[in-house]
Amino acid sequence: MNPQSHSIPRLAQPISRADRVRDALQDAILDGTLEQGRPLVERQLAELLGVSKTPIREALKQLLSSGLVVANAYQGVSVRRLDAHTAREVYAAREAVEPEAVRMAVQRQGAGPNILARQALTEAQARLESDQRAQLGLANRRFHRALYVGCGNDLLCDFLDKIQVLSAFLATAGWRFAPTFAREAEEHRVILDSVERGDADEAERRLREHVQQASSAWLSSLDHGETS
Repeated sequence: MNPQSHSIPRLAQPISRADRVRDALQDAILDGTLEQGRPLVERQLAELLGVSKTPIREALKQLLSSGLVVANAYQGVSVRRLDAHTAREVYAAREAVEPEAVRMAVQRQGAGPNILARQALTEAQARLESDQRAQLGLANRRFHRALYVGCGNDLLCDFLDKIQVLSAFLATAGWRFAPTFAREAEEHRVILDSVERGDADEAERRLREHVQQASSAWLSSLDHGETS
């Protein structure tokens, strides 16, 4: 890989914090700058970002745990290739757990404003208008987390948290074929309305339909070969 052939922006100044390096690499993966299957070589990434290899190494460990990158014995670390098996697993896991977690959260908290979800919706709209798709995907994940985090079950939250970034990766990859983000934004508003009314059953149903719609749209994109 020629370091000059990719457009990951250099960080403003040398840093040593792996979380900032992780965020830069995460954005580059989500927006397709670092494409699926690309090997991630520490030395080359360090040159691209203007940092030492140490924060790169730590950032890659974090990205491995998120599922955005994978490791194998022959190629080292590379960006994950998305396929039907991965999509079905992620969406099936979300459908099995997330609607129930949101229902529990609404039952515990009752009717009323969800400030964090409203803030995430506002950010998502701004990202949509400026066509910042990687950040839109992450804002959408913050919206979803704001809905389920009040369920009172740490195990459910931990499980859903672990697949948040991988869910964003699926979404942003799918948008390259079918830009469904405007429809998804409207679905989010409908879901949040149910949550803030305190209608747990409606919120659960709407969220389940939302996940099913996202799964169907992503899997249909495979027929066109445009998710990679």
